[in-house]
Amino acid sequence: MQKTISLLKQSLTSLYDSRETDAIVSLLLEEVCGITRVDMIMNPDRKIDDRKSQLLAQYAQRLSQGEPVQYVLGYEYFMGEKFQVNPDVLIPRPETSELVDWIVENYVEKSRETVEKPVYNILDIGTGSGCIAISLARLINNSTVFAFDISTGALKTAKANAEAQNIKNIQFCQVDILNTENSAYSQPDVDKFDVIVSNPPYVMNNEKKGMDKNVLEHEPHLALFVPDDDPLLFYRAIAKYGKTHLREGGKIYFEINQALGKETCQLLKELGYSDVELRQDMFGKDRMVSATL
Repeated sequence: MQKTISLLKQSLTSLYDSRETDAIVSLLLEEVCGITRVDMIMNPDRKIDDRKSQLLAQYAQRLSQGEPVQYVLGYEYFMGEKFQVNPDVLIPRPETSELVDWIVENYVEKSRETVEKPVYNILDIGTGSGCIAISLARLINNSTVFAFDISTGALKTAKANAEAQNIKNIQFCQVDILNTENSAYSQPDVDKFDVIVSNPPYVMNNEKKGMDKNVLEHEPHLALFVPDDDPLLFYRAIAKYGKTHLREGGKIYFEINQALGKETCQLLKELGYSDVELRQDMFGKDRMVSATL
């Protein structure tokens, strides 16, 4: 085991600090070999069979090229569930779960207030791996969730994740939210939504210099970046779409660029939304906005 640990650490030390390196090594040993941190301490001479050693050596080579460990493994956990991930989709981040929690908190509680539960139509725009849409479909079971993405690869991944989790109350549509009138794309079979949620591209090109190399070189730029001169491009398009596709009193939820919280709130107010609320994430950064039509 020590030889394998040493090989993995050598592949990571030029890319990550010691804490991240140890975390990735521990993750790989547990996921591939079932060896926990406690096992590593209590039984450091434990043997790893040849097949798993060879697999970890292949992983070490990929990690040394900066490939994220989630892509190497092929999955990431989000809100307790395993989601397939690959270079067609962003890797789910823990702070995004707070956005899901916010919606669940509002709509599950509303369901409990009535004898006959309403059925909510929920739309996730730019679904990627499907982590938001699938989690909402699972947690708000009196809902029909629609998931939009422009990427064929992302939709294929999201559909596979829904099937793996046996989520039935979800529909996927290939839609370009910047060009919803394009007849080449599919449209959902519903007129009005109760909720629209999105974690759209929001990273400005001038922010690239502060980003990790493994994100820049491996995660899909289509899902990350917006022009420096129009960083609210997707928020504007989605909010305008919401004006005609949200029911009266429906809500819109966004994950946002931490540097543009006030600007995003102002945009929603200018477009006629009310009850605009800005929330911080677990790291104390402006990260989420909600508003009511």
